[in-house]
Amino acid sequence: MPLKFEVFAGATELTSTSAVKSFVQTRVVCSSTAPIDEVEVTTTGGTTLRYDLTGGQFIQNWQTPKTPGVCYRVTMTTQDGSTLSALFKLK
Repeated sequence: MPLKFEVFAGATELTSTSAVKSFVQTRVVCSSTAPIDEVEVTTTGGTTLRYDLTGGQFIQNWQTPKTPGVCYRVTMTTQDGSTLSALFKLK
C-alpha cells in the first residue's frame, strides 16, 4: 500500500527523507460507523521511503499484514515530533 504525504516546516516544504523519523502500524478496533473509502492499488516502485520529485510527495510502501477485516492505524512521525495518521481496514 503506497502511503503518500508531504512534510512542511512552516511554509517550507521538506524533501529530504531525513525529515521522517518513523512509521508505526498499530492494530486498532474497527469502527462500524466510520466511512469507507476504497483505495486504488498502484505500483509505486521500491519499498523504501523516498521523495518523488514529479509528484512532490514522499512515498512509503507499506506491506500490509495478511489479516482481512482487521483495522490498523499507520502513524508517520517527523524529526520534530509531528505526526500524521491514517486508518485502514484490510480486505
